[in-house]
Amino acid sequence: MRIQVLCGLVAQVCCTEPCALHSDECDLQVELIQTASVLESRQSVRHPRSAGRDVFEDASLPASAFDREVPGSFLRTLLAIEEVKPKLLRMASNKTVTGDVNASSTTSTVTISSVDSLPVLGAASAFSAIVILTALCLFGCLKDQYPAVYLKKANEPGSHGETPPEINGYCGWVSPCWRLTVGEIANHSNLDHGMLVQFCDAAVMCFLSTGLPALLILCPLCAFGGGGSASSLSMLSFANVAQGSWTTYAYPVFVWYTVIVTQAFLFRAQRAFVERRYQWLRTMTEPRANSVLLSNLPEDLCKEAALQTFLRQQIFGSANREVLKSLAFVKDTSQLERLVAQRNQFNEDMQKLVEGEVHERRKAVAKAEMNKVEAQVGKLQEIIEKSDEYNLNSAFVTFHDRHDAVIVLKLFAPGGNEDIIAELPPDTDDVIWNDLRPAQWQWAWDLIGYLLLALVFLIFLPLVAINASFTNVTIWEKNSAEFATFMDRHHVLEVLSDALVGPLILNFLIGVLCSILASILVNFFVLKARGVLQHLLQRWYYVYLVILVLFVTAVGKSLTDVVDDLFKTPKDIPLRLAEKFADSTLFYMDFVILSCCVYMLAMLRLMPLYRYRIHSCIYEESLAISKSEPEDQDYNGMGGRSARLSLIYVLVLVLGTLAPVITIFGAIFFAICRLVFTYLFVYAETLKPDLGGLFWHQQLKHAQQGTFLYIALMTVLLLQRAPNPAPGIICSTSALFMAFSYYTFLHRFRWEQLEFSEIPAKVSEGAPEVPRVYGHYKQPELPPPKQKENTRLQRAATTMRMRVNTCCDVEPERRETRHKTMPH
Repeated sequence: MRIQVLCGLVAQVCCTEPCALHSDECDLQVELIQTASVLESRQSVRHPRSAGRDVFEDASLPASAFDREVPGSFLRTLLAIEEVKPKLLRMASNKTVTGDVNASSTTSTVTISSVDSLPVLGAASAFSAIVILTALCLFGCLKDQYPAVYLKKANEPGSHGETPPEINGYCGWVSPCWRLTVGEIANHSNLDHGMLVQFCDAAVMCFLSTGLPALLILCPLCAFGGGGSASSLSMLSFANVAQGSWTTYAYPVFVWYTVIVTQAFLFRAQRAFVERRYQWLRTMTEPRANSVLLSNLPEDLCKEAALQTFLRQQIFGSANREVLKSLAFVKDTSQLERLVAQRNQFNEDMQKLVEGEVHERRKAVAKAEMNKVEAQVGKLQEIIEKSDEYNLNSAFVTFHDRHDAVIVLKLFAPGGNEDIIAELPPDTDDVIWNDLRPAQWQWAWDLIGYLLLALVFLIFLPLVAINASFTNVTIWEKNSAEFATFMDRHHVLEVLSDALVGPLILNFLIGVLCSILASILVNFFVLKARGVLQHLLQRWYYVYLVILVLFVTAVGKSLTDVVDDLFKTPKDIPLRLAEKFADSTLFYMDFVILSCCVYMLAMLRLMPLYRYRIHSCIYEESLAISKSEPEDQDYNGMGGRSARLSLIYVLVLVLGTLAPVITIFGAIFFAICRLVFTYLFVYAETLKPDLGGLFWHQQLKHAQQGTFLYIALMTVLLLQRAPNPAPGIICSTSALFMAFSYYTFLHRFRWEQLEFSEIPAKVSEGAPEVPRVYGHYKQPELPPPKQKENTRLQRAATTMRMRVNTCCDVEPERRETRHKTMPH
């Protein structure tokens, strides 16, 4: 009989390798023996129509014959005589069988984990460590060989007039970069860069403060008191907490602790940011400091005299006081642009004729043509400047007194009751003048842009889901016996595949997604400034990352099941999502670990180095440097960097209580980012337009919103796993505290504009003259105003000199700034 053979095989496996079987495997074997005995006892009562057949073919077994109901397909597989012994031996060797029993159902789900979590995590850590060490060695060699790419700002004074600390050796940059404070980083680069480093510091403190207590308390509780059947690294996580375990009562305490601690760190960082933001506003150079950008002007105010009268009389109520310093309407220069392009082409041709050996008559003809075009350009420039017919509905207004600029900004703030909109103007080098010209069919371009954004989401949704499912070795083993046999023989490949393939492909996909989103935003939407593009990219990119990386990746291995549940039992969707999050902690650990090496590779600046090597063969040194910069502003811009850091923060926060080990990896990740970004901002990357902390504020909003997701996840899991609803209810009450905290964050901190009491007074008579002017708000096709302008370095030195004179008490010799001219 096949039944006796089955019992003999089970007994043989139990006798030959008893030590290799876990408790759950022994239970399964006892279950099979009980099944065989019940079937054997029922042979005497076989149905008459089943005479001559095997009892397994027709006999139906009542559910009471089993302690748990084994799925039919799995039972039939085990009862196939030619397959029983290999499967039992495979279970007894290095595979783990875990059972997840739902208290509300008699059905038991048996999940076979093909790879142990500890080797997978070790493989990802080893790979990341090798890449980081390799990048450090290459960086140590390249930074001395190509200082124009890696140390271009090492000898340039920052806004406080001092050069950055000197870095020498392979790792000599680590200590100076770690010791630099956020204020010093902001002085050497800008406030946005300094606050990005501040976000890394706050994340490190949050994860260390919440992760270390969880490791010391929750991990031992899960390992020794969880009552689950998890093995290896999963024993230290929520996966080892059995249904109805008493350890679930400790989790609401840690949820409250995590929410309070993270909010305390973020609020403390926000208070420091408000002070830095006010200091940035106080020390802003002219004309940006005392200018406003007025847009959506009515047609009757699109004339210079009418707008001046409106501001003097109706806004300030004085026709005699000189309010305006300058007024520059955005002009329609489409005709002038063609002439300017033609003039530039003539200049290039003339330069080639001068350098080449050509007849003097040909040079004279070319010069005459160039002078003719130059005269046409000058005449048209004069007409456009003097005529109001070319005025558009936007204008840059510069006031004599900064108090007047603040009044207009607050009176016509966006979202108010006025049609006219007043905004803080972008940096003079950052304006996108074409976006300030209203397009006739802009609504159509906006519609196309939104449709493309939706299309990109629909394309990347299955790509990320496929990456989550098809890069999982377990799924391939279940579908192919040959593949399972091959992986059994090459266990190292199995570990490396689970550790590297999925996370690396996901990193590649989110990088491609960033470039595609940036291309859509810049080509179909009105932005007005390149900094605004980065800020808009940050918001869109973060939403896509949360949906694709957190949700789609978590459910990607069983996306069809979740979709079916959405239509059949939608009330179970939160529970299914929470379970998928809990099951994906190992994948997300690998993702965070491999992201460390991705950011370390950013130090090599491979694309600027490649462009520099190409251009240095053609152009001279200074021109080759200018053509090699900046780095890719789609992926490595402030928008993309800020969104990805926010994603990692939310990811570690959401899973930090379920698997406390991930908080340590998160702290290491942000510590590496702190070092890398400090070096790049202070020593390597060129100055970028400064939005004064808009990226920081958006990052903190994302962090606050991620905390709500963390509370919801823990509440659903505790309601499902705890012996009674009390732990879940206690956990959910932290959402009330979080809602109050989020409301306070949005309405308590005033940082956009200076209060009137904070506005710096005018320079008194007899005080040393400080050059405060940089740039102008006139279109590049028009002749610039006649004024003495300063370079970027002089502007930076001016900013810090003002800070020193108004806020600090330092020696007079340290107030002297070193001015170093550089091309505009």
